[in-house]
Amino acid sequence: MNPLKTFIKRPIFTAMLMAAVVVFGLFSYPRIGVDQFPDVEFPVVTITTVLPGADPETIEKNISDPLEEALNTLNGVDVLKSVNLESVSQIIIQFTLDTNPDIAAQDVRDRVQATLQQLPEEIDTPVVEKFDIGAAPILTLSLSGALPIEEMTQLAEDVVKPALQRQGGVGSITVVGGRERQIQLVVDPQRLRGYGLAVSDVSQAIAAQNLDVPGGRATDSGRERVVRLTSEVKNVEELRNLIIASPQGAPIRIRDVADVVDGPEEARGAASDAGRTAVALTVRKQSGTNTVQVAESVTASLAELNRTLEAKGVYVSTISDNSRFIRSSIASVQFDMVLGGVLAVVIVLVFLRNLRSTIVAAIALPVSVVGTFAIMAALGFTFNMITMLALTLSIGLLIDDAIVVIENIVRHMEEGKSPAEAALEGTGQIAVAVLAVTLAIVAVFIPVAFMEGMIGQFFYQFGVTVAVAVMISYSVSMILTPMLSSRLLQEHGGPGNKVSAAIERLLVATERGYHKVLEKVLNWRFVSLGVAVAILVLTIMMAGFLKFTFIPSSDNGNIKVAVELPIGSTVEDTQAVVASLDQQIRALPGIASTFITIGGGVQEQVNKGDIHVNLVSIKQRNFGQEDLKTYLRQNLPQRPGVIVSVQDISAVGGGGNTQQVQFNLRGDNWEELIASAEKVRQFMLKNPGLVDVDSTYRSGKPQYDVQVDRERAAQLGIVPAQLGSTLRAFLGQDKIADYREGGETYDITVRLPPATLASAEAMGQLPVRAPNGTLVELRNVAKIVPSEGPVQIDRESQKRQITMLANLAPGYSLGEAMSSLTSYGAQELPKSVIYDFAGNAKEMGKTVSAFIQALLLGIVLLYMILAAQFESLIHPFTIMISLPFSFIGAIGALLVTGQAMSMFAFIGIIMLMGLVVKNGILLVDFTQQLREEGKNAHDALLHAAPIRLRPILMTTIAMIAGMVPVALARGDGAETRVPMALVIIGGLITSTVLTLVVVPVVYSLLDSLSMRFKRRKGHGAPHVVPQHAAHEVPETAPRSRVGGVS
Repeated sequence: MNPLKTFIKRPIFTAMLMAAVVVFGLFSYPRIGVDQFPDVEFPVVTITTVLPGADPETIEKNISDPLEEALNTLNGVDVLKSVNLESVSQIIIQFTLDTNPDIAAQDVRDRVQATLQQLPEEIDTPVVEKFDIGAAPILTLSLSGALPIEEMTQLAEDVVKPALQRQGGVGSITVVGGRERQIQLVVDPQRLRGYGLAVSDVSQAIAAQNLDVPGGRATDSGRERVVRLTSEVKNVEELRNLIIASPQGAPIRIRDVADVVDGPEEARGAASDAGRTAVALTVRKQSGTNTVQVAESVTASLAELNRTLEAKGVYVSTISDNSRFIRSSIASVQFDMVLGGVLAVVIVLVFLRNLRSTIVAAIALPVSVVGTFAIMAALGFTFNMITMLALTLSIGLLIDDAIVVIENIVRHMEEGKSPAEAALEGTGQIAVAVLAVTLAIVAVFIPVAFMEGMIGQFFYQFGVTVAVAVMISYSVSMILTPMLSSRLLQEHGGPGNKVSAAIERLLVATERGYHKVLEKVLNWRFVSLGVAVAILVLTIMMAGFLKFTFIPSSDNGNIKVAVELPIGSTVEDTQAVVASLDQQIRALPGIASTFITIGGGVQEQVNKGDIHVNLVSIKQRNFGQEDLKTYLRQNLPQRPGVIVSVQDISAVGGGGNTQQVQFNLRGDNWEELIASAEKVRQFMLKNPGLVDVDSTYRSGKPQYDVQVDRERAAQLGIVPAQLGSTLRAFLGQDKIADYREGGETYDITVRLPPATLASAEAMGQLPVRAPNGTLVELRNVAKIVPSEGPVQIDRESQKRQITMLANLAPGYSLGEAMSSLTSYGAQELPKSVIYDFAGNAKEMGKTVSAFIQALLLGIVLLYMILAAQFESLIHPFTIMISLPFSFIGAIGALLVTGQAMSMFAFIGIIMLMGLVVKNGILLVDFTQQLREEGKNAHDALLHAAPIRLRPILMTTIAMIAGMVPVALARGDGAETRVPMALVIIGGLITSTVLTLVVVPVVYSLLDSLSMRFKRRKGHGAPHVVPQHAAHEVPETAPRSRVGGVS
């Protein structure tokens, strides 16, 4: 039995079938999470190793080098690089995308474990972690009040952090700017020498006396008891009175050689909120959880948490909430979708001028969208920037199939058929054509879902979402639309009102005018095709003026002002400069809040600080984020030696550089690499399109090189390792014992007074105990030489690397920057220096390549679908010849509006491939039907094209209407969607106009060539194309049978 007839004859069955789709979609909707990006995993693993007090060159030589040597042989390693800083080695391994991230991480752990014996014993255990794209903080909170910093830090660690971690979905929480309580023994070297003691004597005395040791078990009166030795100090005063030694019976106590300071640890970082000292907590979500739900859960818990903290005079406030931008962006897209859908329906109403027909067509929209929710939930997709973009794109598509079906049903009703007959025959007549249109759109988007590289991981959900939505739309048009048409459309409509009649006259006039134009171009085929090709060539030449970028900058209301003082600056120096800049920024209009962080983290670069600036909502200010960045660059005061950079805050976790332009220089000759980096920096500074020019290389890190006199040390029985331990003990790098109080454990450390380290001479007087018990000054066994060293050493592929950094000035594109630097590198850099791009620049190159491959694969699939539909190897070219003509409007729209070609504009171009062939399919399919009825190509084209004009215009204008709200959007995240909408609108306009002319001309030319070939082979009669015959326009009288609003 004909399924179509079943759907029409059994309306309840059909309605329930579609209702099931809606019910499943509505049931699935609450289960779909909300996030900024799809939840994807990349096979990237990091290894962080800490060696306290070590300089970058020592870190490189003793940690990164042996680890890289071992890790480089792992299977699937694509990129291996490292960052070597003071005390810290961080190695980043990027595996090929077909590698399982969990297996890769375990392989790395195993290899690191096997290499531990080659690493210094003093290192902290290396930390191996998988890269998580969602690891960027979703919330930053501030704990502030009148308490000392060490007490606020303890509250943050012991009260606030556990309370937040109890909220569902919360992952790691990092405390920033805190300083824990620490018991510091500030040892006086002069007093030590006076008593004949070394720092090792102090450490050993505390370790020997401050302990709690189990003694075993004893039986007392038949009862077993546990015996333990309790000798831990109970308070700081008791620690001061600990005896170090008792020569001649006179005890020497800790207080005799050191001042015991109970207070916060040494400041290696700081934070402040609106000028007040604070402790920040950055909250990250667990992988795979819903950003918005986690943020809402944490925010809701703050009220109860603040009630708990109120008695202590401190409170927790929200500094930044990334979920606000996500919610606002999603809401903006939803508004654009609804408005676009409404406009598309209005266009349908204008063309059909029949409320019932319009309702039948409009029903396809919500049913298709809601049905897509069910598949999204089943596949684990979220509502994110990518999937919402897919649904927005689909709005104009989802009503297309229903429009074509209804228009054909209406045409059959005008021929005198009943609604049921018209529904059956009209739908059946174009079912194959509509299927071909649907498969054509799926064909161009499925390759997007399976693109290679990082971009392919992101756009998998995009391609699948569009394909699913379009397939559901086709099902609705073949199942629900015919049934509703047979029941709701009236066989005899009224004459219609004046507006309806006027619209009908306009449409009839358009069809007749098109018929005349078409007749002329078919008589001047080569001229017509030549003009179209000339326009295309001119457009391709104009494409040279296009700018290229990766992702348009998005106004998410958050920027960062990075401040760097000269090497050697203290925390206090950095705080003073950053606080001054912060005060000026907070005085500007449109600033919601600011937050300062200094140093901190494992890197502890105390000469660096960041001002995190949060803007009020984009609806509450009359300037954009880019405007503020430009203003700050131009107006923040310049200070000697201070580097200020204004940057966007990355929404992707994982750390690393965030500048828009990252240009790597790599080589074996370090001095040559430094010189090349300086040349490139000077070149970049001369380019007005580049701002915030910088590099990862820093020289001038002040340091002391302690050069051991091996012979003298050997004579005294002192080994270099002993000297290293003494230095670490004196300089406060080692914890010598624990101090417990109130259930908490604090570090006891030893350090020297700052004045003792003021010069190499003073440091040379530090006492070291020889094996025979005598004290030897450090200068007697080593030479202390002041020097300078690099602050940071980067490596990639086991070669040293310097990365040049910059941001883009307004109006300057990433493509222009890449072209400029590539040209300079080829002409000016030594052959031994390797150069390439990182960050957005690197990904843009990969993205262009991936999109071109997807485009080519989509075109191949299109050809196969069209060849299968028309059972012809030639006629697919008739339709596909219209593809390049869509570029005319797409490129023109970008040039006119000043938009750059970006990743999202590429999506628009791919979308055009499916939309453009849709019009050609409708036209050629009907022409072929008329040919089968006996008409020649010329007559068939003149008859079919005007009849298909109306559905082509209707679907095209409906699609454009659906894109207009997106093109005009000004809400959060609109910057990424606008280029896509402009490309689609511009491409649709030019491709539709030219398709209506070029496709018939090419069809006619190919048909003539085919007939000539057949004649030469002796097949068929001569084919004559009438040159000047008069042809009547097909019947296009006012559609009184269904006209008017019912």
